[in-house]
Amino acid sequence: MFLLATTVAVMAEVIPLPRPRPVDIPGDPSMVGVEATVSPCQSRLAEIAAFKPLPPITGPGDCTATDVVALDVVFLPDGHRIALSPTATLRCPMAEAVTHWIRDDVAPTIAALGKSLRGVETLDSFDCRPRNGITDAKISEHGRANALDVRAFKLTNSPTIELTDASVAKSLRETLRQSACSRFSTVLGNGADAYHDSHVHFDLLERSNHYKICQWDVLDVAETAALAAKRAAAATASNPAVVNISDIPLPRPRPVVLSDRPRNRSIRLGEAGRHPLFSLFAPLLKGMPR
Repeated sequence: MFLLATTVAVMAEVIPLPRPRPVDIPGDPSMVGVEATVSPCQSRLAEIAAFKPLPPITGPGDCTATDVVALDVVFLPDGHRIALSPTATLRCPMAEAVTHWIRDDVAPTIAALGKSLRGVETLDSFDCRPRNGITDAKISEHGRANALDVRAFKLTNSPTIELTDASVAKSLRETLRQSACSRFSTVLGNGADAYHDSHVHFDLLERSNHYKICQWDVLDVAETAALAAKRAAAATASNPAVVNISDIPLPRPRPVVLSDRPRNRSIRLGEAGRHPLFSLFAPLLKGMPR
């Protein structure tokens, strides 16, 4: 027993204890790189939305952003939860602006119509690409997690409201346009370009003198048809290859030309007799043999 106790004591002195686990290693591998402290923006956002903090975006190229979150749900004042589908990856200031727009502007506007907002159908949020996907163009605000594309609002027991659908009440879409243009520095929809005919783009790009761009033409069905006809006419005028057949004039009649083959002289003379100059030479031709 004495020898056993001595052996155990010696082994305890030889085998070192493991080093304590560093306190700064996060338990969730997906959270590596996330700021250790919660930003003031995230503290405010936590009261009105559900989100997940994300690591900073560090490329490739100019695609960088800090204080990034995955915005999932917006909380309305009455407790209703408005889900974003799919979840939007945004800088926290952009996520906060989107949340306030949905919570304070969109939901009350729809409620005034006797309807209830249920969800938001999004398209692009963070996407590392140039503007409109055009090679060599400037980096898009999507590449900085500073932009969101919205296609439609989902309602409870009602059809979906598509923001660029001309059949949706013009007054409703006009109210949404005005509220969006007051909150975001860039709003691009119908009328901006062909890239935004099916959705509306929102971002918080900072420009000198706080300049804003609001290009979202809210048109009804008749106005949309008239605009399409105007664009088609302009395209036809600028493209000579596109010509209306009815506009092509008919060719002039082909001049009558005497055949090169010999013909009966009497016929030729008869035809010549109808010419005004023939009367001058008729007396001379009478004595010529035939």
